Order: sequence, then structure tokens, then C-alpha cells
Amino acid sequence: MDKLSFNILQIVEETQVSGDRFIYPNKETFKDIEEDFHRLIEGTYYEVIADDNEDFIWFSFKFGKPNPRDNHVTHVKTGEKRTNQRDTEETELLYQFFCLYNYNTNYLYISNTNKKNILKKIIHEKTDKKYTFKSIKKTADEFMSILNKVDKITFTETKNLFSQDTKRRQALVDLTGTDAPNAFTIEAEYGEQSTIKKFINRLLSEQTNHTLKDLIICGSDEDDFDVIFNNDTFTRKVDIECKKDENGKYSADEVRESLLSELDL
Repeated sequence: MDKLSFNILQIVEETQVSGDRFIYPNKETFKDIEEDFHRLIEGTYYEVIADDNEDFIWFSFKFGKPNPRDNHVTHVKTGEKRTNQRDTEETELLYQFFCLYNYNTNYLYISNTNKKNILKKIIHEKTDKKYTFKSIKKTADEFMSILNKVDKITFTETKNLFSQDTKRRQALVDLTGTDAPNAFTIEAEYGEQSTIKKFINRLLSEQTNHTLKDLIICGSDEDDFDVIFNNDTFTRKVDIECKKDENGKYSADEVRESLLSELDL
């Protein structure tokens, strides 16, 4: 089984109309989207399957480029070459990504954030509205309120986090052999422990005071969704397990069902 991660984003309509500060797409927004269609965008061919349901809309993308293309294909065991029969205007759809938009939560789950602009472009074409994709940003306090288990903490100390009292100073000497490095980075893994929130609050405070940088906190919430605090950016994602076929591709139906099961939809 392979792990497939879905980052969680929000889609906000770009509007000049006064009124609601945030306008999210809903079921009516996508009512005219076909069940299957294709687009050629910046030299890449995208084949799209859309499935609109009462609570969500699902998108499955396959994509590939006609170029580069070699004039020959090579047998990987014998090294024997033969003429490549693929036309210069044909492509193999070797790559995939998947998206699910939940009408109830206004959350978008996307398996490849590098392709979010492709989805945004297609939604704009289909709905004649412009949308912005936003990361879910929360304050440090909000992040701490949903943090249920801590897996790993990474940060770089730049001033005096560990030299403000005798115990921490001695710990620093024991750890590094000196109490006066210009900067050092620590990565700590905690497994199942979840009793270090006091320490995390201290780190968040030190980050605010600019005595450390590159703070990354990885853990999970009560729903067992991964949550990541990276400096001032809060990231939330969902991991699922799916099996690839003999060609290294996922079954779109299996991915969808696994994600729906994880989201209790």
C-alpha cells in the first residue's frame, strides 16, 4: 500500500460586490460541469472526470505531455531499441492528481498542491468566476487547541533559549559540548507522547520574540488528521493508503472511497 496525502485548502470567490467577506462555491456553482472533459494547458493534456454529489464534488485528473519524445523505445532488460510508434501529437497519461470539495465544510482536499492553479483555471472556465485558493491559517492558540498528539518538533535556536538558567545551560553543554554556539538546529521525535504542550507554548513565545526560527511542529488532531505548524503557516492534511496497479497508477475509485471513508462522508 502507498500513502497518498491530501492538503486541505479553502476556495474563496474573488468578488468586488459588497456584502459577505468570504463567498465559497457551493453545489449550484458546479451544476454545469460535465462528467468528463479534457483540456490542453501550457503544453500538458489533462483528462478530467467529475462526480457531483449532494455533499461534495470529486475531480480525478490524468495528465501527460506529448514532448519530450524519443524516436525509439528501449527494452529495459535487453537494451534492444525499436521505433517509437507514438505520434508527436499523442501522449501517455502517466500522472494523476485528485481533488474533493466538501460543500458542508467549504474545504478542498487536493493530492498535489502544485496543480492547484490548474484546478483554479478549470473552475474559472466552467463557472465564469474567479477563485483564490487559501491555506487554512490559524493563530498559534487555535493550533494548540486542536493539537492532540505531537510527532516531531524542529527549530533553529538563534540566541539564548537554552542559556537562561543553570539547568538549561548545562543541558546545552552536555548536548553540544559548548554553551555558546551562534545557532543550532534541533529535531525531536516524540512518538505517542502528548504531554509537551508547555514546551511548545514556550517555543511559540520564543519565535514571537525572534530568539528562534524555522519552527516546525508536526502532529495530529483529535480526528487523527495530520497538522503542521510551519513558522506562521498552519497546514492540515489527510493521509490515505491506496494500492498502485502494475503500471504505477492509482484506481481513482479506490482513492475516492478511501478519502470519503477517512472524512466520514
